Amino acid sequence: MNTKLALFGAALSCLVTASSAMAYNLNYCRGVPIKWGTNGVTMRASSTSFPTGYWRDGLQRTVTLVNQNPSPFYFTLVTDTGGVAVKNGENEVWGSTNSSVLQGSPAITHWQDTCYWLPIIGTVTHRDEADVVFDYNSPFQWTADELKASIWNYGGTRRQLQSTGIHEFGHALGLLHVNTEYNIMGTDFEHIWANGSTARGYLGEDASDGAVALYGPWSASYEDLGVAHWKYASADGQYSHHVKTGVYDAAGTVLPTVSVNGEAAYRVNRGQTVQVEFTYENNGKNRQTVNTGWYISDDDFIQRTDRRIAVNTGMTLVRNDVLTYRRTLTIPADLRANTNYWLGTIVDIDSVVPDNIPSNNATYIPIHIN
Repeated sequence: MNTKLALFGAALSCLVTASSAMAYNLNYCRGVPIKWGTNGVTMRASSTSFPTGYWRDGLQRTVTLVNQNPSPFYFTLVTDTGGVAVKNGENEVWGSTNSSVLQGSPAITHWQDTCYWLPIIGTVTHRDEADVVFDYNSPFQWTADELKASIWNYGGTRRQLQSTGIHEFGHALGLLHVNTEYNIMGTDFEHIWANGSTARGYLGEDASDGAVALYGPWSASYEDLGVAHWKYASADGQYSHHVKTGVYDAAGTVLPTVSVNGEAAYRVNRGQTVQVEFTYENNGKNRQTVNTGWYISDDDFIQRTDRRIAVNTGMTLVRNDVLTYRRTLTIPADLRANTNYWLGTIVDIDSVVPDNIPSNNATYIPIHIN
C-alpha cells in the first residue's frame, strides 16, 4: 500500500497524476516523472523493529532483491537508533502498531515529493522522503526466511517480509500499483519464484522496466532471465491478482488436481498429451534469445540433470513483456502409476546469457500420475 504526501513549493502548483508506460505505473507532474534526484538513497532501519540477526538480515535481503535490476538506482540500508516518524526529513523503515500510520495495510509507504512549476524554469519535481512501515500488530505474522513451507500459498501460515518489502520499496523507488500484468506492484505475496524448498519475492520484469524508465539503464552489464509458476489472473482494485500456472489437456481444459505437500498437483495419464504453462521474464538489460527445456523430476527441485522431455529453440524475451507461455508436451509412458512427479522448466538451458541471478532460471508444477 502507499500514501502520497505532496509538497508544492511555489505559487503555481501542478497536478500530480499517475501515468502508465507498458504496465508499470509512475507518478507524473506536468508530464515529468517524479523520482529521486540521485541514484543512491539511504534508508535508515529502526534498531528496535529490525534488531541485528534474523529480522535485520531479512530486511537487508529485501533491499538486495530490490537492487537487483538493470537501472543504476540502489538503496543502502543503515541502522537508525533514534526515533522514527513520517515527515521528519529522513528515509526510514520500521514496524508499527499505530493505525493512523498503517491505514489498514499490512505495510505502507509514505512519501513526500516536490512538485511545482515556475515561469522560465518550468516544472520542478523530485522525491524528498520515503518511509516504509510494516504492521507489527498481533496476531499478524511475518517470516523473514525464504523457506517455501513458511509462507502462504505453499502450506505455510506467514507472509514473507521480502515479497511485501520489495513492493513497498518499489513505491519508495517511484513505482505505483499495477493491475494489468503479473507484477510485484500488484499482489506481492502472489509474485513468487520457487524451486525446491526455496521461495522468495523478487522485483520482476515489469518493475525492473519501470526502474529503467525512471533512472535509465545501468552502464554496466546486468542480465537476468527468470521463470515463475505464477501468472496474471485479473484486476483487483488497484492490484493485479495472480494465480498459479497450470496443466491442461490437449483441448485446453484445466486438469483435475490433488494436494501434494500443500500444493495443487495435476492428475495426468502416462502417455497423455498436455499443455503446460509457465511465466518467463527478462529482468535484465538486453533482449535475449535462448533455448528453453521442459523436464520430469522425482522431486520439486528442477535441475539440468533431470529428465528432459522437450526443448524450444529460440525463445525471445524482452524486458517490457512478461510472457506466460503454454507448451504442448507428451507425458512419458514409462512413469510409475499412482506416483507424484514434478513437471519443470529451465530457461536458457545452454547458459549462453551471462546471468547475474542464475538461481531463478528453473521452477516446477506438481503432477500426479493416475
